[in-house]
Amino acid sequence: MRDRREFICRLKIANEKGQVQNFDTPHPEQLSLLYALEDPNIKTVVVDKPRQIGGTTLNCADTFYSTFVARDPVRTLITAHENDATDSIFSRIRFFHETLPAQLQRELGRSNRKEHVYKDTGAGIRCMTAGGRGQGRSWTYQRLVAEELAFWPNARDVWASLTSTMHDGPHNKTVIISTANGPGDLFHEKVLAAQRAEMQGDFSTKFLFFRWADHNKYRLSPPDDWEPTQEEYELAGLHMLDWQQMYWRHQKIHGVNGIGELRFRREYPLTIEDGFILLTGSWFSVDYLNATLAVIGDKKEGELRIYHPPEKGMTYAIGADPSWCNGGDYAVAQVLDRTGRQCAVLSMNMGGENLFAERLAELSLAYNRGRVLCESNPGGAGRNVIRILTKERVPLWKRKVGKSLKDWTTTHGNKEEAYGHMRQVVNGDNLQLNDHATIQELLHIREENGSIEGQDGYHDDHAMALVLAEWNRRTIPSSVTRPHGRRKRYNKPRHPMTAVRSLM
Repeated sequence: MRDRREFICRLKIANEKGQVQNFDTPHPEQLSLLYALEDPNIKTVVVDKPRQIGGTTLNCADTFYSTFVARDPVRTLITAHENDATDSIFSRIRFFHETLPAQLQRELGRSNRKEHVYKDTGAGIRCMTAGGRGQGRSWTYQRLVAEELAFWPNARDVWASLTSTMHDGPHNKTVIISTANGPGDLFHEKVLAAQRAEMQGDFSTKFLFFRWADHNKYRLSPPDDWEPTQEEYELAGLHMLDWQQMYWRHQKIHGVNGIGELRFRREYPLTIEDGFILLTGSWFSVDYLNATLAVIGDKKEGELRIYHPPEKGMTYAIGADPSWCNGGDYAVAQVLDRTGRQCAVLSMNMGGENLFAERLAELSLAYNRGRVLCESNPGGAGRNVIRILTKERVPLWKRKVGKSLKDWTTTHGNKEEAYGHMRQVVNGDNLQLNDHATIQELLHIREENGSIEGQDGYHDDHAMALVLAEWNRRTIPSSVTRPHGRRKRYNKPRHPMTAVRSLM
C-alpha cells in the first residue's frame, strides 16, 4: 500500500491474448512514465508516443493507485477522444478493483458506467469522452488525464472547459498522453510548451518522447527474398535499426494494409518532429534536419547552451535576433565558428533587453571578441542592444551604404536573400548544427503568401539568429564552407546495390 510500484505490479490486467496476469512485466516506456507520475514535484506530464505501447494501461494503474490509497476526496478526470476509448479505460479501472484481494475490497459509494467513487474517503475517478455532455462540471478535480489529446474534437474548447474544473492543491497533476496528429493542434502546442518549460529549468513539467523502435513489439522477420531500398538501408544505419524492425516498418507503410509514409511517421515517430512535420512545403530539407536530430545526442537545457567552447586562434561570427525579453518572444544569439560549427546558443525571454545585451557582450568576449550581427528593426529592442554593445566595444557587423555604415534592418528583400543563402548552406551540409531548439524551428520554416517564417505554432527566433550568424560568417576572416558529413557519423558499409550500380 505504501509502495506505488509494488502495488501496481500486483494489479491484474488482461494481456493481448485475453489472459489475466499480474502487471509485473512493464515495458521500459511504462517505467519511464511511472517515474514521472510518482514524482510529487512534477505537476504536468506530457507524453508523445507511438501507437499501442501500453501508456494508457500504466496511466490507468497509476490513477487507480492514487485514488485507492488517498485519504482525501481526491478526484481524477480521465478524458479520451472517443466513446470506445472511454469505455476501454473505465473497464480497466473496474477490473483493477474487482480483482483486488478480498482483504483489500472496499465499499463503493458510487459505481456506474463512468464513475468509480469510494464511500469512506470520497476519492473517485470519472471517465468521459471529449465533447460529451456536461464536460465534467459536476465535480471539482485535482487530477486530469488527457488521453489522445491530438484527436479530441474541438480540443481547445473542451480543454478550457475541463481545466476550469481543476482545483489547486497538493494532489494537483495533469497528464497528457497522445500520439501526434500533425502540426498546429492543441497537443502540438502542449508538446512545445513542455519542451520550452524544461529548457527554462521548470522542474514541475516533464516531457517524455518514445520512439517506436524502442518497443520490442514492433518487429517482423523478413522473407529471404526481401531487399531493402537505399532509403531504408540508410535509415537503418542512421537510427541503428535491425532488419526485423525495418521489415515491420516496410510492411506498415507499403504492405497490403499499409498506412503510407506520412501517417506512419505521425503514428510511429522516430524523432519528436516526425509527428508534426509536413513533408512538403518546408523551406529546408526535412529529411536532412530530421536525420540530424537523430544523431546529435541529448538535448541541452538552459539559457546558455555550449556545444564547442572557445578555441585559441579561432574566429567566430554571432547573429542576434533581439526582443524586449518580457516573457514574449525570445531574444536569441547564435555563435558559429569560421568552419560553420554551431558553438553556442543564448536564448532568453525574461530580464529585459539590457540584460540580454550584457550577456551577448560577455558571449562575444568569451568567443575571442566574435563579431556580432544584431537585427536593428524600427521600434524593436535591437537598437537598445546595439547601443549597449557599442558602449562595451563589441565588434559589430555593419554594411556600407555610400559613405556611411548601417546596421542590419530586416526587409522583405534581404530576409529572402539571407534565407535563400541559408537554405543552400544547410541543405548542402555545410553547417554542423547541434541545438535541438534551432533544428526544430528550421523544420517548420515555410514560405506562405510571400513571407518566410515559422509555422505550426513555432517561433522563428532561433532560426533568424542562425541566419544572421551565417550571413555574418560569410565575411569574417578565413571563413570557409565545407561539408561536415553529419549523416556519415555511422560508418556503415554501403548498400550492395550501390556498388553494382557504380559498375553499370
